[in-house]
Amino acid sequence: MSGERATALPDMFPAGGAFVLGGSGGLGSAICQAFAQAGVPVAFSYRSDEAAARRVADMVESYGVQARIYAVDARERAVVNDALSRAAEDFEGLHSIIYAAGPSFSPEFFGRTSEDMWRTWLEGDVLAAIHLAQESIVHLRRSRGAFLTLSSYQGDMIEVRGGTSAISKAALDRMIAVIAKEEGRYGVRANSLRCGWISSKTNDRLLAAMPGLAESKRRSIPLGRLGLPEEIGQTALFLCSRLAGFITGQTITADGGEAV
Repeated sequence: MSGERATALPDMFPAGGAFVLGGSGGLGSAICQAFAQAGVPVAFSYRSDEAAARRVADMVESYGVQARIYAVDARERAVVNDALSRAAEDFEGLHSIIYAAGPSFSPEFFGRTSEDMWRTWLEGDVLAAIHLAQESIVHLRRSRGAFLTLSSYQGDMIEVRGGTSAISKAALDRMIAVIAKEEGRYGVRANSLRCGWISSKTNDRLLAAMPGLAESKRRSIPLGRLGLPEEIGQTALFLCSRLAGFITGQTITADGGEAV
């Protein structure tokens, strides 16, 4: 991945940089790219795939902005704090912090979901997001910045065999409402971006493994297609920017109209 040198848009953001937890993944990397294109330095984390993280860093730097990579297990709050602190020091502040992480999704009926799988989602998604959000507050108060989570369109429409993601992401949506309500007095905004079926490795794998699903989705999504990672990236950029300066505590759904 590579790009032309970014054109800085100083009115969109205060001084500092962005931090993307899970920035080495498909949607996370699209968010990193959107910020880099806007001239914002980007720090991001990966869990295990260092090679993928380095490819994303190369892409970010191809736009002429700084990139920082951190290996982070977000179940460990101290590790999250360390990565945020280092990024804030390098970029002289953080104005946008995004949660784009979480476990890989495997469909299963609610009644058959194992305790280990619930633990994976509650610790690897809900608790991870809480750690990031709590450790972000001190930085976002200084910059009067924005916190964003990637969530699931299942907040509007439940999918059969999608319970782990639906329940976990519903908790993230409510966390966002709490942050917006309590931190608004410090100028901090918080929003949730509910993602529908976006073309990604995970979703492409599910579509390939479940005959008929791809055609079913094309019929159920009014726009007649899956979303693109860059569409999520640009929406995330907007929600963190001053262009969305009076939007907080909201869940914005990007699903091609499927939940309508």
